[in-house]
Amino acid sequence: MRVSGPTSKTGSSSIDAVDVAADADSVNTSAASQAINGATTNGATMATLESSDPGHLLEQIADRLSDMVLAVGLDGSLYYVSPSVENVIGYSDQVFMRLYNHAMVYSDDQRFVVVQEFVTRQLQQLRQDFAEGYECEPEVLVVNHRDGFRVSLSVQSMPSLDGEGKLEGAICICRDVSTRKQNLEAMALAAKVFENSLTAIYITNAHGKIVQANQAFSRLTGYSLEETVGESPELMDVERYSESYFQSISDSLERKDLWEGEIQHRRKDGQVFPAWVAITVLRDNNRRIINTISYFSDITEKKNSESKIHRLAYFDPLTGLPNRSLFTDRLMQSINRAKRSEGQVALLFLDLDRFKAINDSLGHALGDALLHQVGQRLRDCVRNEDTVARMGGDEFTVILGDLKDRTQAVTTAAHVAEKIRHTLSQPFMIRNREIFTGASIGLAFYPADGSEPKTLLQNADTAMYHAKSAGKNNYQFYTSAMNAKAKERLDMENALHLAVSNMEFELYYQPILSAEDGQPTAVEALVRWVHPEKGVILPGEFIAIAEESGLIKPLGNWVLRQACQQWIKWSESGEAVPRIAVNVSAKQFTDGFIVQTLRDIFSHSAIPPGAIEIELTESALMQDYQFTIEVLEEMKRMGVSISIDDFGTGYSSLNHLKRFPVDNLKVDRSFIEGLPAHEDQRIVQAIVALAKSLNLKVIAEGVETPLQLEFIQSIGCDEVQGFLLSQPMQAQHVSFG
Repeated sequence: MRVSGPTSKTGSSSIDAVDVAADADSVNTSAASQAINGATTNGATMATLESSDPGHLLEQIADRLSDMVLAVGLDGSLYYVSPSVENVIGYSDQVFMRLYNHAMVYSDDQRFVVVQEFVTRQLQQLRQDFAEGYECEPEVLVVNHRDGFRVSLSVQSMPSLDGEGKLEGAICICRDVSTRKQNLEAMALAAKVFENSLTAIYITNAHGKIVQANQAFSRLTGYSLEETVGESPELMDVERYSESYFQSISDSLERKDLWEGEIQHRRKDGQVFPAWVAITVLRDNNRRIINTISYFSDITEKKNSESKIHRLAYFDPLTGLPNRSLFTDRLMQSINRAKRSEGQVALLFLDLDRFKAINDSLGHALGDALLHQVGQRLRDCVRNEDTVARMGGDEFTVILGDLKDRTQAVTTAAHVAEKIRHTLSQPFMIRNREIFTGASIGLAFYPADGSEPKTLLQNADTAMYHAKSAGKNNYQFYTSAMNAKAKERLDMENALHLAVSNMEFELYYQPILSAEDGQPTAVEALVRWVHPEKGVILPGEFIAIAEESGLIKPLGNWVLRQACQQWIKWSESGEAVPRIAVNVSAKQFTDGFIVQTLRDIFSHSAIPPGAIEIELTESALMQDYQFTIEVLEEMKRMGVSISIDDFGTGYSSLNHLKRFPVDNLKVDRSFIEGLPAHEDQRIVQAIVALAKSLNLKVIAEGVETPLQLEFIQSIGCDEVQGFLLSQPMQAQHVSFG
């Protein structure tokens, strides 16, 4: 194909400019003109071309250009396209020309509409401005490549003249600027990201001076760009890193061109903050570092969150003490140290006494406050290097490590256990309430009682249960015999669950007599477990287990209702029993249901309230003074009689005692058993005198010898009860006739 005008005047057609030297941004027509002129006048330059015919030479130049060249007539039709069109947009020159000219006639083909619109505008402008001087600013057009992707073309047009200098059309030179445009867009995007990144970024040159920094850098450090450029990054350094640390960073950059880690940075105001830093390097062709790019972010919140997560994972949120996970880890560490040094480790496992009753009656908020104060007191009882942990609920552990030998271990553990026992026995003041508790403590030692944490913990736990069964508020050392007893206790608890479900119980009744004339005045209901294999089991063997397992509530409720039903049966049969005494456990009392149970009994049975005497221990009454007053007053309004059982074994406040609306004091059998010893005589005399001063009736329980009875009568006790007078008996054997 020849580059010739629409009238095919090949020799007279002239193309004044072809872009052979366009710069990166636009088509340079003057340079193209010079190149063409040189090509048409310099035979040496054109030695490789096929002809000296100017039109033919220009065609050959256009055919060899990488840019796409279009020639159009004044009517807009395309009469020449350079072969480079195939490299630029994927169509051969012949196909492109056919499709282009077809679209001039049929508007359904929109593939090249943006080029056609550009040509139309330029031809119109040429007609208007050709005489005065025509200039075309390059435009960027986006067209679709034959394969579907988009191509950006920088297009510039120039007039096409015939041999007489008359306008006959236009030449359009189209350069593919997609790559450069993409590069420019990428650079613009990178610059935008650099400036608007939330991560601080700064760049240093080969001399280690900062040459650029973004807004986040200024925001995080407080240094403006003017204060930063030209300075060393040392302006943010914290004097806590050694030269070897920075050398390790340099070594990593040398090997991998990358380093990442945590560094402390200093702000302009002197504040130090933790930063997560990433450093990369840029190298020249000789692998010399020309720039270092550093990214960092303030990770203060992240570290605070990590710290919170760590505390949640390893510390009890209520007390601040290590939890079970951290306890296990520290116990393992203590054991490992002891193995290396052939030393000892002591483990204390403690459980609060009466905590469940306190928590149930006074609410979880008060229970939580008590646990918090217990944790504080426990910390005060041990060394800084020892571990106090909360295992859950009201269970705590203490690890005493780095003990040289068995003697030191036993002595130290006993001292700490006694200190804890004494400390926790002191009243807790919570929300203007005086709360009393205590601790049952089990002690086990590495290596004698276990060589790994699980065994050691199990044996300390076993010793703790032994302490509870021994009366609470004491400590016990683990012995192998305890395991057998623990298994026996577990079997007993399992059997007790079944017994409560089947109500394998029977009430026995022990008469209470007048100390003056021996006449029966009441009976006390005493529960017996009728085991299908072991026979009758006394309450001393199962009541403590029932309390710890929570079975005391259904069992106690059954005892109270059964006793009331029996009184009605006696009454209906003509047996006049003045009153029937029923023991109510601390758990029954503090859960608040005793009042409702009594109301239910009185509304559904004929028993008069005055026939019921409720026996409560000192410890039950003293757990929450205000609650106790409210419940006792409600019971008194019903007409129920109230006795303080086992008096003298607890820690009653006389100030509180005088305000309790009670009727009787029952002297604990432990004091009666010691009679006629002088010490016990004085204690019993003091209790009787106290009761008389408060206008309370005194009942002595556990009287088993004539001497004890004689003494009791001599000091003015009102009523007596014991094996000397009558053993507990089944209901059918009770007679008041």
